[in-house]
Amino acid sequence: MARGRHPAFVVAAALLGVVLFTYAIRNVGWANVVDGVNRVGWGLVPILALAGLRFVLRAAAWRMCMPPHAQFTLGQAFTAFLSGDAVGNVTPLGLLASEPTKVFLIRHRLATREAASSLAVDFVIYSTSAVTMIVVGVAVLLASDEVRLSLGWREILIGGLVVLVAGVIVAFRVIGGTWKPERGERPPWRARLASLRESVLAFSAGRPARLWRVFFLDLLFQAVAVIEVFLTLQWLLPEPPTIPEAIMFSALDRATIVVFKFIPFRAGIDEVLTGGMAAVLGWSGATGVALAVIKKVRSIAWVGVGLILIAAHPSPAAPESDPPETGRVRPI
Repeated sequence: MARGRHPAFVVAAALLGVVLFTYAIRNVGWANVVDGVNRVGWGLVPILALAGLRFVLRAAAWRMCMPPHAQFTLGQAFTAFLSGDAVGNVTPLGLLASEPTKVFLIRHRLATREAASSLAVDFVIYSTSAVTMIVVGVAVLLASDEVRLSLGWREILIGGLVVLVAGVIVAFRVIGGTWKPERGERPPWRARLASLRESVLAFSAGRPARLWRVFFLDLLFQAVAVIEVFLTLQWLLPEPPTIPEAIMFSALDRATIVVFKFIPFRAGIDEVLTGGMAAVLGWSGATGVALAVIKKVRSIAWVGVGLILIAAHPSPAAPESDPPETGRVRPI
């Protein structure tokens, strides 16, 4: 089991979020943010529905990463995924909390090793879709005629893209296996990568079409996120937004989650960065902060649902051993 973060780090992360959130709100004016949220009004209902659809897509993708013999319905996958995501959001532990929670909630239906393997495969494929979204967002920002970026910012963004693509190549190279037996025993982190590689290879062996279907579901997740941002901006802006603008904000959201997952709800970080993006587009900073606050309300609502599901989850005595890892039941 992965170690938790040091308590001092947890407190520092929470305080950082509070300070940044306070700064962002004071900078644009609380009244302006409230006005933006009020303009959305009942529009929060379809926003919540789209967020729920995104969870369904992620749960369906994870379910497809499970072995064919797993007796696991989409509803059960949705419950476990939403609950794990809720735990990861309310604590600074991120994946260190969310993934074990998912394994725990399905421990009576799938062997621990198989559950962990399915999550590893899902993580790799989803991460690929997230990187794709970020790359598309940066490319749209660079190509936009409506955004006047200075030469310095363009160089930073292009450099960031190069670093990101290079990092992905290196990551796949390392995951692909570069450790030679004559070098002795692998370090722990290399051993975990080797386990991840074995999970992905075992999943994709003989089933390449299934891997692509999972990737397609994750891309749909990213597309629904763009639609959610687009609809929210329609209520916030005096003039209709464009799809490229929604893509930019959605890509920023993906990057923020990747980098700042350790801060609960990315408090403060979302507001500062989204407000900055709004300023880059020539909008008021309050529009960006209001967008971030609405996303936070949506996240809190679904986290609440996830925590309720955890509280309502039955806790029968744990089995003496894991469910069998082999067997032929109906395919998923």
